[in-house]
Amino acid sequence: MPAIDLARLRKQANRLADFFFLPEEFTKHLREILEFYVNYTLRTKENIAPGSNLKTYRTPPAVLTQIENELRAVAEANPQNALELADTLWDEGALETRLLAAFFLGRIPPQEERLLSRLTAWTQQVRDSHVRSALLSTSLTRMRKETPHQFLNLVREYLHPERLRTWTNGIQALLPMIAETPNTNLPAIFDMMEPIIEEAPSTLQNDLTDLIVALYRASANETTFLLKHILANTKNPMTVITLRRIAPTLPPTLQKELRDLLRPQPLATQKRAEEEPTDFILDEQPSINPAARKQKMDNTKIIYLHGLESSSQSGKARQFAEKFPGMVTPDFSGSFEERMKQLKPILGRKKNWVIIGSSFGGLMGTVFTCEHPTQVRKLILLAPALLRDHFAAYLNLEPVSVPTVIIHGTADDVVPLEPAHKVAETLFTNLQTITIDDGHRLQKTFAELNWEEILA
Repeated sequence: MPAIDLARLRKQANRLADFFFLPEEFTKHLREILEFYVNYTLRTKENIAPGSNLKTYRTPPAVLTQIENELRAVAEANPQNALELADTLWDEGALETRLLAAFFLGRIPPQEERLLSRLTAWTQQVRDSHVRSALLSTSLTRMRKETPHQFLNLVREYLHPERLRTWTNGIQALLPMIAETPNTNLPAIFDMMEPIIEEAPSTLQNDLTDLIVALYRASANETTFLLKHILANTKNPMTVITLRRIAPTLPPTLQKELRDLLRPQPLATQKRAEEEPTDFILDEQPSINPAARKQKMDNTKIIYLHGLESSSQSGKARQFAEKFPGMVTPDFSGSFEERMKQLKPILGRKKNWVIIGSSFGGLMGTVFTCEHPTQVRKLILLAPALLRDHFAAYLNLEPVSVPTVIIHGTADDVVPLEPAHKVAETLFTNLQTITIDDGHRLQKTFAELNWEEILA
């Protein structure tokens, strides 16, 4: 391999850009450059990358980096041609050409529909760890930075509970976003990763190590809190086992914080209360058939969100508090954003919440549930202010399957019934509607409704 002369390499890469619009010619001249810089001291007869099934030129990374730098601007200015060139390079099948193909995908606007189809197909085809990493990081560069909402939706697809095989893709895709600062997406990332860390499959030990280290670097306090919360409340024995295995690779300060929770616990010392569901408490009345014991709702996991000009002392709030002692009925004030900031610390990272939202509180409950569906067991909306004319900026949400009930009066002159229900139908896939002959405040029929059954 000749010594790398940066001036010569820059000239070679610049000349390569002349063939950007001719994929076959581009590939031909790219091969010449890669061959020119082959490291014959490392090249084997088979010429296969270690741990991979891809052929390789054994070209130093600096060569590809220089080529990428010279082609970045022309690729972003011509995304259609960049996509065609990426296809040709991918089909070439070499480690270096596929890394360059992944780079070109990262220059394509996230709105381009064919971007995700390529990404999906290529991640399923590739076995090489370097190419897979490039597809999940470099190829998603623009989407991650320009349309983070779209990027996080893609990650949620990877992390779907029934797609364990793609969880590693979701974790690896998130790592660059976690590392980027300032990062306003951390709360959403923590919410997405909590059930993955709690599931803790042993096949993902290395990925979970990378994830936890990255989260700790981004926010040490929140990562420590999340892991302590998971370890203290999980019923999954694999959670402790997997985290105990990876603990030696975690930052020393984090190891110290988790040490007590990771110690093996004698079975005899476990409390019975820790073995029971967190969202229900078994009735302690004696029964001939223990399986038939009546279950009671945990009222401390029910929260009522009042309307815009209401408070915790409103008629509905007082009736709820009287009917379900111990339920949470906080006061909110200020703008919608300010109220949501007041709500999130109350709900924290606890799960199995039943949220009751009235009018403007219904909008709050809707937004929280769509953004944190794993924390909500059921959502009850009382004449919810789901009006796109007024609140469209807050209703650009992804549909969720959380069981949701809307109770709305036909004589509501504040929040029209039909427009609100149309919005709800786009957001909730498990929706029940209860239409009653009443006004916006539901004064006539509130006491007549079977709230135990509705909240069950």
